Amino acid sequence: MSSIQYMFKRIRSWFRRWRFREGKTLSRFIACDIRREILIISAARVDEGIITGRIRTTNLLYLSGGLIPQPEFEPAKELRIDEMWRWTGKSWGGLPDGTSIVENVHREQSD
Repeated sequence: MSSIQYMFKRIRSWFRRWRFREGKTLSRFIACDIRREILIISAARVDEGIITGRIRTTNLLYLSGGLIPQPEFEPAKELRIDEMWRWTGKSWGGLPDGTSIVENVHREQSD
């Protein structure tokens, strides 16, 4: 390993340890109206690209409209740093399976 590669690895390791500190909550929009928060529980394996955290994913439009309550954090689980912000739903938000809670509300009202 060259000295430049070693230096880059050390800087990346320091930055990850600083960014993924235990007890810190990270937050990012993963779609237009979807915010994901991750509460860091353990960063012991951060050099391997893995943290232990609790996730809360919120559709802010549904929350602000009173269609859903504020969700709780999920139970702690191991998360790969390169995959923890991945969103499987539509770019406009909605639900991860591509449906919309509004469709379900309209369906219930028409019954």
